[in-house]
Amino acid sequence: MQILTLVCGYLICFLVGAFGLMILWQVYTGEIDLSRLISEPTGDASISRFQLLIFTFVIAMSLLLIIVGRNPLSFPDVPSTILTLLGISGSSYLVSKSIQFSDPAGVTDRAVGVVITPASATVHYGQTQQFKAEVPRKPGSSVTWKIYAGYGTIDGNGLYTAPAAAPAGVPAGTGVHATIEAISVEFPDLHDLAVVTLA
Repeated sequence: MQILTLVCGYLICFLVGAFGLMILWQVYTGEIDLSRLISEPTGDASISRFQLLIFTFVIAMSLLLIIVGRNPLSFPDVPSTILTLLGISGSSYLVSKSIQFSDPAGVTDRAVGVVITPASATVHYGQTQQFKAEVPRKPGSSVTWKIYAGYGTIDGNGLYTAPAAAPAGVPAGTGVHATIEAISVEFPDLHDLAVVTLA
């Protein structure tokens, strides 16, 4: 019976270890996104999630050191102090979540949006300006670029090219503008605008 218990204990440890390695591999390959591991649905940092993550890691490492330091032929009992620490960590997380979810504002997800940088720029005639656009809540999302109004051209990478000279009938230096638009490919209703002042 003791041998069966020992075998089952090591089998469970092996399965948990294999599961952990599988998760680490998926994190490494990008299949699991950890960008919101310690953040709330609103995108704000979460102290309670961070605390739970650190406590769990420290407790798991403590348990691993206890197991490794013992005679390999015996599987140790989990010390009650480790279970107590894990219980405190989990309880504090549950209390903080209860407080958060008691307010409807705590469960509201921040809207997905497109952000162009820079939001405005002054470009001389015949020169170029590189713009970038990102969808903060959807990393890696692509956008399409276009001239919403005004003069100049923009390519698919956000490189704006000003016209070689002021448009006919428009005196140079009179504050000619161009408006650039970036539209999310995944969410066509989402877009952002940037303003170019031609000089």
